Amino acid sequence: MNKKQLLRYLNGNMDSVEKRKTIEWIRKSPENHKVFNILKAEYIASTFKDVPNNNSDFFFERFKNIIKKRKLDKYLYAAASVFVLFLFLWNANNKPNNIVIQNNPQVVSKNIIPEEINLITYRGDKKEIYLPDGSKIVLNAESELIYPKEFNDSIREVTLIGEAFFDIKRNVNKPFIVNTNSIKIKVLGTSFNVKSYDKDKKVETTLVTGKVELIKDKETPIVLAPSQKAVFYKKENKLEIEEVKSLEVVVAWKEGKLIFKKTSLQEVVIDLERKYNVKININSQKLLNYEYTGTFDNLSIDEVLKLLTISSPIKYTIKNGKIILE
Repeated sequence: MNKKQLLRYLNGNMDSVEKRKTIEWIRKSPENHKVFNILKAEYIASTFKDVPNNNSDFFFERFKNIIKKRKLDKYLYAAASVFVLFLFLWNANNKPNNIVIQNNPQVVSKNIIPEEINLITYRGDKKEIYLPDGSKIVLNAESELIYPKEFNDSIREVTLIGEAFFDIKRNVNKPFIVNTNSIKIKVLGTSFNVKSYDKDKKVETTLVTGKVELIKDKETPIVLAPSQKAVFYKKENKLEIEEVKSLEVVVAWKEGKLIFKKTSLQEVVIDLERKYNVKININSQKLLNYEYTGTFDNLSIDEVLKLLTISSPIKYTIKNGKIILE
């Protein structure tokens, strides 16, 4: 990701696919995040016409050199960037009221960059969100939702990394778009579940009520009916439609439950790690092919492990804070 591409993102001159890739690059490493914050601060400063002797490349390179010389905590770094930019604008333009300093902390110009909300959940966490149009979203653990503070007049668009359940207010004049790392989901008003973690091998969209349209690249859109699930396999670049026998299995996580029906132990482990914020290793070749069926209804991780040993040929030990399945 180069400077020109990041400036296109800041200017709002990217389509949804490019925007998603840029967001993924920013999230990929702390260093990427720092470089983006630097360029964002520089970009905002450059928009003030009265700032004398503004040299974009000079500021960009100088801030990068500061990063190399000093390893700053990301919050201290953001605060330092805000402080430097604030002083710079105050001395040069004496108009500090043009800048809004938020709690995250970031610098945002009301007149330059549309305000976005970036909501993140960590392992062992989930959150409920109400969007500006009244739609409700439940965000699962280790997920991220990006959405504007206010939707525009023609479209309601969000970006999801991870898993979420959407209950969308109907508006025929304002379609709702969910961008994921592989497909785009378009709805007018409906409820559905999307599971789209970066590290997972597939993206799953399950329709509960209403109708959704799946868009992948320039292919013909696919329409889902209630109790249908679209599964996109990333490696194979293949999209398949399946009938869902039990919607409860898909959305049980909202109520703190985990329900598995002949699910590979590897997938079970991933869900357990996300829900309980633990590290689990499978230390048996046989278990890699094992399929588990069972329900964990708001149990503690200790209760889950005990139930696993009772209901399956799985034994476990705990070493150095890691759970080992054998």
